[in-house]
Amino acid sequence: MDHIKQLFELNPIVAAVRDVKQIEDASESNVQVIFLMTGDIFNIKHCVDTAKQHNKSIFLHVDLMKGIAKDKEGIKYLAREIKPDGIITTKSNLIKVAKKEELIAIQHLFFLDTHAYTSGVRNIMETKPDAIEIMPGLMPRVIKDLSKVCPYPIISAGLIKSHEEILEGLEAGSNAVAVGASELWK
Repeated sequence: MDHIKQLFELNPIVAAVRDVKQIEDASESNVQVIFLMTGDIFNIKHCVDTAKQHNKSIFLHVDLMKGIAKDKEGIKYLAREIKPDGIITTKSNLIKVAKKEELIAIQHLFFLDTHAYTSGVRNIMETKPDAIEIMPGLMPRVIKDLSKVCPYPIISAGLIKSHEEILEGLEAGSNAVAVGASELWK
């Protein structure tokens, strides 16, 4: 958990890469962390290697990867062969496997209503991820509330369109803000 907090202290803006063609731009940008939100078994190794060559940390959103099973063996394969810094997933069982494989595990949560928030907090406390990513990212009150009860770094993501919104998320208590718009990676 401390390692991921340190990554965000260097630069709290995370490049959320939604097209593998953007991996070069993200790797050459000022961000320290890349969330790969796309890819398949044929191109994720290239993406991870490109990020690593530029001394970037890269996390794979495994729920969005094609050709990689969303099970224990899929995570083991990623950890041992692809070697990202970590994964992002909505699946609690994958968080546990990733941590056993010494990957940083980020729990992805959608806070759509009070029930989703309550069950999300319960889930966080049970799975003990290294960090959590919450969507949508423009929820200052929810971010403040969550930062009071959650001991893990918080990453806001989704619907972020400006530097002002990035600052709003950080001021509310997020440790980092993941954005897809490459002009905001600077």
